[in-house]
Order: sequence, then structure tokens, then C-alpha cells
Amino acid sequence: MHVIAAAALVLAVEASAMPALSNNHQSNPHTLNNGRSSSDASNINCSSSRQCMTNMVTKILDSMVAHNPDILPLATIYRATENSHPAALGMMTSWRTITKAGPPSLLAIDTTNGTAYFALDINEGNNDIQNVLRGRVKVIGQNITELELFINRFRGDHGFSFSSQELPTNYKDLMNPPANRTKPSRADLEAISVALFANSSNPASNTSVTVADNCQFTELGWRVIDTGNYGNASSTPLGCNWPSDHPTDPNARINLVIDEEMGFVITSGIVPGKVFPYANITESAFIPDAMTTAQEAQQAWIDQMVELGTVPMLEPTGATGDTLELLQFYNDELQAMQINVYLSGPGMTSPWLS
Repeated sequence: MHVIAAAALVLAVEASAMPALSNNHQSNPHTLNNGRSSSDASNINCSSSRQCMTNMVTKILDSMVAHNPDILPLATIYRATENSHPAALGMMTSWRTITKAGPPSLLAIDTTNGTAYFALDINEGNNDIQNVLRGRVKVIGQNITELELFINRFRGDHGFSFSSQELPTNYKDLMNPPANRTKPSRADLEAISVALFANSSNPASNTSVTVADNCQFTELGWRVIDTGNYGNASSTPLGCNWPSDHPTDPNARINLVIDEEMGFVITSGIVPGKVFPYANITESAFIPDAMTTAQEAQQAWIDQMVELGTVPMLEPTGATGDTLELLQFYNDELQAMQINVYLSGPGMTSPWLS
């Protein structure tokens, strides 16, 4: 049966006509998607302009609301993922369900690499429910060559944290740094990115970073409050902590976006871990495998609850966190840390590593 089905699929593909070119994709290999010739494009470089990169992010969001990715200036060959899986833009959920996407609440622009990172609340048909869209785009000349998207719809997508309600206010603080700040050098931000996921054998792991007293720590828009399993932990939002116990990843994607003007740097790592029951029957928490003490403490609590036999709990289950972490650094201090995660199954990796 499987052989027959596979053969039928192959025949169907062979028998189908070649897809028609959209207006945005030219048949001339020397013509770009915006209609300009390659010789004209040599004088145009959107990736080196903050305003042009800002406009490009706006175009992406507008195309989602219009449910029409064909209006985007895509490169002849581009790479794209949504929630860690690759797909053509026209087959992504973002261009099917998003009905409202305003200006980004956070925007980092790298005019050296031609990349940008953006995050904002979106609506998907229901104006009473807001989800969180995060994205990274790379532009060469006038054309999009890479687009990496994540939509987090509630706490389980991240593993614990989520607040579309708090996101605009919390991110506004980051987008309005003091005018008289000391801006970091590109080398400063690159060093922080390299150090973030470095393991002990990597000299970068010894990088020392001073944390500002009012450093803002968030996960998916939320200033995280960890009440503990027994509800007796602090009700004060967690602060930043230069990660002595941060998960490591030797294949971390470093320096994805470096914005010297705003002090932002974006780094991605793949984090193996496990989802544990947490606090009560309605909650669970993703704990990275690198945080062995936290996992052991959680397992001890589970054992106690099992003995009581009165509380239904999620079975601890392996998972992988695909992270895009944002740090903000100026005045020679870490000013903000965002750990933004999208969970998938155990043993997974990123298509961006292939």
C-alpha cells in the first residue's frame, strides 16, 4: 500500500503543470523581484539603512494582514521558517490567520549584517485575544533572503511564561534608552553574544558582564514571577543574572542581530530539557537539562505529590527549546535580558543549522 501511494504521489507531481510565476518573481535571472536590474541594484542597499530596514519589517507585517506574501521582495532563493519548521511563505500560518499586526513593540536593526529582529502583539481573528509574533529577517540589497518567525499563543509554547498584555509596556522601556547613554561598540556586543551559550571549555565563558541594578528580565513579554511549587516564593519579578548556570550550546547562532545604536544583540541556542508539572494541576514548566538542581528539586516535589495521591499531574516529558535571546547593553552594563523560547519535541534541532 505504501509503495502504491508513493508512486501515485510521484505521478501526480510529474503530471502537474509548472507553477505560474507570480508578478513578484521574474523569469529573467538578472532581474530582481522589485523589477530593477542587477546593475541598478548595485547602487541600492536597503540593508545598510535603518529606515529602509524598518520599512521592510513593516512590509512583512502588512503582507501578513493582507494574507498576501507575494507583495514582498523575496530573493530568488530565500530561507524561511515558522515555529522552527521550513515552509514557503504562502503555506505559513502567519499569512493565513493574522488579522492585525501593528508597529513592532521592539525593533533591533543591524545595518552591517542587514538583519533585523522584531516582536509585537498580533490578533488572529479574535480581537480579544492577542498572541506574540517574533521574527528575524535578513536583507541583501533590496531582497529578503532569510525570514525566521515564531508565534507564541500561550504559556505552553514557551514552557512557562507569556504575557501579551505586559509586552508593549515592558518593551517600550527598552526602546527608549537614555539619550546621554554610553553606547556599546560592536565588539562589546559580539563578545556578549559569543559568551551567552559558551560552555566551560570555551574561553568566552569567562566573559564578565556587569548587570545594572534595574536590569529588566522578561520571557515572552512577562516580567517573570516565580511563586514556587508551594506559593511561598517571592512575588517580586525576577531580575537579570549574567548566566553562570545558563544552558550551553556549542552550535549557538551568535551575532544574529547587532544594533549598536540601541545596544541590542540577538543570539539563538537549542536547549534540551524536560517539561515538569508545576505548582498546581493547571501549570507546567520547562526546565533545561543544564539546570540539574532545579530539575531535581522539581522531581522531589512530584514525589511528594504522588505520595499524597490527590493531585493529577502532567508526566515529566522531554522537550527542546528553540530560543532567540535578546540582550541590551549600554553604559557598560547589562540593561535587559529576554529569554524567548518555542518548544518542540525531544532531540530536535534548528533547520537554520543545516
